[in-house]
Amino acid sequence: MLKAVAAVVGVLVVLMTWQHLRYLGARRDQVQDRQPLLHASDAFHVMSFLRLRDDDEPVGSVDPTDALRVLRRAIETQSGRVVYAGQAAFTRPSDQLSELFGDSPADARTSGQWDAVLLSQYPSREHYDAAAASGPLREARAAFSRSYDHGMKRPVVLNLLIPQGLLALRATDLLRGRFAPEALEAMPPAERGSGPAEFAPAIDRLHALAELNDDAVLVFNLIQPGSTDQQEANRSYGLEMLRRMAALAHGPMHAGRPVTVEGNARFEQAMLVYYPGASYFAELIGSRFFQGIIGDKQLGDTQAVATVPVLSRL
Repeated sequence: MLKAVAAVVGVLVVLMTWQHLRYLGARRDQVQDRQPLLHASDAFHVMSFLRLRDDDEPVGSVDPTDALRVLRRAIETQSGRVVYAGQAAFTRPSDQLSELFGDSPADARTSGQWDAVLLSQYPSREHYDAAAASGPLREARAAFSRSYDHGMKRPVVLNLLIPQGLLALRATDLLRGRFAPEALEAMPPAERGSGPAEFAPAIDRLHALAELNDDAVLVFNLIQPGSTDQQEANRSYGLEMLRRMAALAHGPMHAGRPVTVEGNARFEQAMLVYYPGASYFAELIGSRFFQGIIGDKQLGDTQAVATVPVLSRL
């Protein structure tokens, strides 16, 4: 009996180690994410949303590399560490942030778009506050036509357990006979009218960014849950997406509690989710599978920014 238990435990350890290493490999190699696996409980993470272009220029019309390089240097000389940098493909704007920036409902969809996002880690909130007030960081941010920081407290244990939770979900699906995820059948353009209006330009932009980097997409989600009914509907969408992620070895890479550091926008969850490439993500959001479940995604307010990794270019 003890040998059988030991054998089961041994198999579980091997599977959990394998799962940890393959997600770590994707994080380092595909996502270009330099987040340390362990950090002190006082560590403070900051998501910096950045726009270079003027309001009348389309998203993707400028290359933010030079300005990001200067901003990264300023952050890392002021006690911070940039662990991810991404060029934005598209944004689902937040109502709260549109109000913060004075965007009218008519132009919020356009003016709420970002060009790039940085994820930085500071030793503490106090270190971030001091850096944000410093001359070098303020000068570096001044190069952007708009910028917005939102903090995050990122629990170490929770984030280490996320891949293991996906492994458990995958094992459950296999036991239920769900051996492969649903194939992605393209939704004909004529039938996309029921979906969000931004899907068509987002797909075009993703294909364009695939030429820059087709290794990964990292989506920054700031989430304010809605009503009880909305949350129940959203769980249905979330479960279907997580099942697919578990089967294809991608999914959440950073999760934490948002902390407002600018303005008064409030969110309850921060989730940074990895997908295996811009071409894949374009195929996903244009598929019958995605269009069939996106109607269940209901939130009180959210900002979602899809990015491709560019840290290696900085």
